[in-house]
Amino acid sequence: MQFNRYIALPKSSLFNHKLFFAFRLILFVAIAIYLWQSVVANQKILLGLEEVNVSWGPFELVLMLFTILFLPLNWLLEALKWKVLAREANLSIRQSIKGVVLGLTLDNVLPAGTGAISGRVVTIPDKNSRVKVIPGILAGQIIQSVVTFMFGLYGFWLVWTKASTLLHWQPIHSLSLLGILLVVSLSLFFWRAKVVEFLKPLRSYSFHSWGKVFTFSLSRYLVFLIQFVLLSTIFAPEINSNLILGCATWVFVARTFMPKISNLERLGIRAMAVVFFMDLFSQPASGVLLAVVILWFVNLAIPSLIGLTFFKDIKEGVQLK
Repeated sequence: MQFNRYIALPKSSLFNHKLFFAFRLILFVAIAIYLWQSVVANQKILLGLEEVNVSWGPFELVLMLFTILFLPLNWLLEALKWKVLAREANLSIRQSIKGVVLGLTLDNVLPAGTGAISGRVVTIPDKNSRVKVIPGILAGQIIQSVVTFMFGLYGFWLVWTKASTLLHWQPIHSLSLLGILLVVSLSLFFWRAKVVEFLKPLRSYSFHSWGKVFTFSLSRYLVFLIQFVLLSTIFAPEINSNLILGCATWVFVARTFMPKISNLERLGIRAMAVVFFMDLFSQPASGVLLAVVILWFVNLAIPSLIGLTFFKDIKEGVQLK
């Protein structure tokens, strides 16, 4: 079954399969080179991993237990958000969860985020309604990204101020910010017609529905944040809590605003963001890096494996039950 048939990408599109594969390959090589130089060639992080010594007492075990228990809550919140966006389909919570988890699995193989969308649309019983919910799915992803960006400003501010101090960027602060605002403004101006066209189907959703979507998105982000802090408390207790929060928001925003790629590549981006952040503040990255890997395994790898079991329920033209 070709799941990405719901989003037909034009052959001239930048996200054509071949071009996207080439981009992913280049990105993967770039991440691998950076991590090799930072982790293997430097040896500091590898030696630091050997020095990470966790005393598994009741406190650490409770923190790890809560981290794992947040896994079903995380994807339940995403399923509830999808249920709101696909309200006309009247999906059950079981169908919503299956669609979300299946989408996560398909995101590993389909390009440009079409996996997350395809996994959801196959849960819609009415074939004619499947395309209609796509703008809602994209809007839900945008709202989640907005929440991530809002919190990410803290991590970005820490990185910006520290880097500006080390590299003497102070004279160009205002010019850089003005340049960013100019680029954003020009982008919105030239894309205004597409933005308006994109927003048209979203008018059918009530303000109350968008309030629910935002609440679920905010709750999901807080779940991620709490998990990051809990794991960092276990594996990097020596690092200041403000830095841990800053690193978490920096890692999440770095991953969110990269192009849609597989979960394995997302792990590489998160690892690269951690190494960069901790090196910038002259802090050991090993413990936080280990926390990020475990967080990736709990929140993305495990659900992706579970999603594989849903393929047996999928047949051409048959909804997930």
